Amino acid sequence: TESAPSFLRHYCPNTTLFTPNSAYQSNLNTLLSSLASAAADGTDGFANATVGQNHPDQLYGLFLCRGDVNTATCSDCVATGKQDILLRCPNQRVAVIWYDECMLRYSDGSIYSVMERVPSFKMYHTRNITNPTHFMRVLGETMDDIAARASVGKSGKKVAVAEANFTSLQKLYTLAQCTPDLMVSECNTCVRAAIAGLPRGKQGGRLFTPSCSMRFELYPFYNASAMAALVPPPSYLHSPSASVTRRKEMLFTCLKLMANVVSRKTRGRA
Repeated sequence: TESAPSFLRHYCPNTTLFTPNSAYQSNLNTLLSSLASAAADGTDGFANATVGQNHPDQLYGLFLCRGDVNTATCSDCVATGKQDILLRCPNQRVAVIWYDECMLRYSDGSIYSVMERVPSFKMYHTRNITNPTHFMRVLGETMDDIAARASVGKSGKKVAVAEANFTSLQKLYTLAQCTPDLMVSECNTCVRAAIAGLPRGKQGGRLFTPSCSMRFELYPFYNASAMAALVPPPSYLHSPSASVTRRKEMLFTCLKLMANVVSRKTRGRA
């Protein structure tokens, strides 16, 4: 039996409200039902919808399921969100709700292919990490890798995971994901801003925005076999760190090219 989705946070400002039993509310119910149906039909973990013809009754909505969850888990999460968001945000015109397994949001303004980093929230372990200097170096290198791979989204999903050795007995597990409607440069910008906002010196942490999310832990929290079926991680993640400088130089060059920014020629590698 699938466990219930794990609620994390919701956001619905009181600055924009709709009138009960209005056309907006009717359109909202239609929108949420449409998204729940799309999740049940199996849409690769992401779908968007628009309901209504003209402002102020037109709505835009989307959902994003975590890249490693199956269709049943995704569908259950979106269906739960469909009910939950109406209880937590009964008359707000803009709302977003996050679960461990998915995110669901709607707005009276267009949100498709729009990179948004607010609202955001973070979660982190209360325990501090031992040897924080070494940990932050390993975390930084691993995050650099998944930021680049998630942005490209070769699997059709803009998601990437990686694991790295922190000590001989401990591994670091990381995940980055964007909504797949974003351009490469937008996903990269969102993810790197999320990386910068992650808690420092903690044993684990997450940061969520409407467009992307990041997470790191010292234990496996994603379905590794499901992720491996998407795009296998590069073999160098498990190789010695002697070539870290060279890899980072190549990564930064690729990121500049993906963002269509004119970059200067890199110096020859040692």
